[in-house]
Amino acid sequence: MKNGFDLFQRGFLLLLFLVCSPLFSQENEGLYASAEQTSVLVLEPSYRSSKTNKSFGKKYHYLVARAYFKLLAEAQKSERKLRTEFERYTFENEKFDRDGNIAFQKKLNLAYTKYKAHSAMLSGLKSWNLFSENRTGDMFYFMAENEDRIFQMYKGKLAEDKMVKYLIYKLADLYHLEGEK
Repeated sequence: MKNGFDLFQRGFLLLLFLVCSPLFSQENEGLYASAEQTSVLVLEPSYRSSKTNKSFGKKYHYLVARAYFKLLAEAQKSERKLRTEFERYTFENEKFDRDGNIAFQKKLNLAYTKYKAHSAMLSGLKSWNLFSENRTGDMFYFMAENEDRIFQMYKGKLAEDKMVKYLIYKLADLYHLEGEK
């Protein structure tokens, strides 16, 4: 009778995994804002530059949006992993009473520090409020700071993905350096 129940449990878990895995699958490299619309959201329509042309301006908004949302998705995924790691150490500390184990406590403290630092960075990214009327000026600053370099890449016909990767790097750098101050 026990084997039949274990088989039922395994079947239920397999079914649950197959049903839920598409909901949590975020490994895709593509950016899908909406499958129903073909228009592109311009994040800061009032951002204008006298240095570049109008067609680049629209492309630049699109590239910055892609970079921002890819970085945000990766940061959220990393935050979940770091939280799970911290929770695992906390559970293990409580369950096995590892308060006296100095090596384990260092690992627990490091997991906590990583989780808190990453959460602060993620909070900073989210604070831009890109879909809100109350957006911060950080996007203007970031776009102005990186416009020349991206325009040079655009004129050099560099692939969009490479420009987006550069912007992701600059965004991540901005928040990692900001978190160290």
